[in-house]
Amino acid sequence: MRANGLTLGGDAPEDIVEYVELAENAGLETYWQGESWGRSSVPTMTRLLERTASIDVCSGIFNVYTRSPALVAMTANTLADLSDGRFRVGLGMSGPAVIENFHGAEFDEPLRRTREYVEIVRAYLSGDRVEYDGELFDLSGFALDVERTYDCPIYVAAMGEVNRQLTGEFADGWIPLLLPNTAVGDALEAVERGTDRGDRSLADVDIAPWVPTCISETDPEAAEGAVRSMIAFYVGAMGDYYAQMVANFGFEEEAEAIQDGWKADTQAGAEDAVTDEMVSAIGACGTPEQAAESFERFVDAGADSPVAYLPSRWASDDVVRETITQLQ
Repeated sequence: MRANGLTLGGDAPEDIVEYVELAENAGLETYWQGESWGRSSVPTMTRLLERTASIDVCSGIFNVYTRSPALVAMTANTLADLSDGRFRVGLGMSGPAVIENFHGAEFDEPLRRTREYVEIVRAYLSGDRVEYDGELFDLSGFALDVERTYDCPIYVAAMGEVNRQLTGEFADGWIPLLLPNTAVGDALEAVERGTDRGDRSLADVDIAPWVPTCISETDPEAAEGAVRSMIAFYVGAMGDYYAQMVANFGFEEEAEAIQDGWKADTQAGAEDAVTDEMVSAIGACGTPEQAAESFERFVDAGADSPVAYLPSRWASDDVVRETITQLQ
């Protein structure tokens, strides 16, 4: 199996520690803790770093609208110090539905905000006193008041073409979500244009797609169904952001049908519109052999560190545990 990391997404389930300990025992390198509109991710990540020994714990993701970049730098450095450097910063825009309707913030200038955010977080983590004159942030005179700073890798969850270029220019890693394995090569062209502009190479960016993953030796159809449910929810319920993204990467008719299905019959209607081709291209599911072949396709297309994104909302505890153990 070629998955390097694990994420369960969203809020942490009660048995999160057991899941991450399973992932660590399976030899996975990273665990990415999501944050949506339930529990804060920081206490969970703190708990996980205290209970693990080798796996990197990562924010997956801090959105760039609801915490200041200085606060993210403080949080990252504190968690890295707690764990001897086992923390990675995952940043992203989230989407207008969450930013505006839950947080009440304006979803404005996302590309400029992401660029300035990364630059500021990296500047504070360097240990230097920060002087920054940007379009959105104007900072002067402060450094982190700590004995040691950590050069935490910074990953960006970017899907749009311009944002992928920016990621290639200045980020340490790229986190695409719902990216079909058939589109990885095309998507990387924009990342590589960014690395060229930043006088870097594509090898400087860890390509870490989040791949909807569910594996069952005894009930592969149920595993495929859980991945289908995840795709349906993201494309149907999360506004136009993910629908437009999968449309841009080859599934335009399907994206429209999924959104229409959600409007007609919410989750069930959306699931009916998710095709087998979408499940095969976007996910890694079914039997262990089928999932392994899917991960191989992502790696062959240019992924460095695929992250298995488990649909824990739609899969049983037994299937989640089986999936994690099969990732070794």
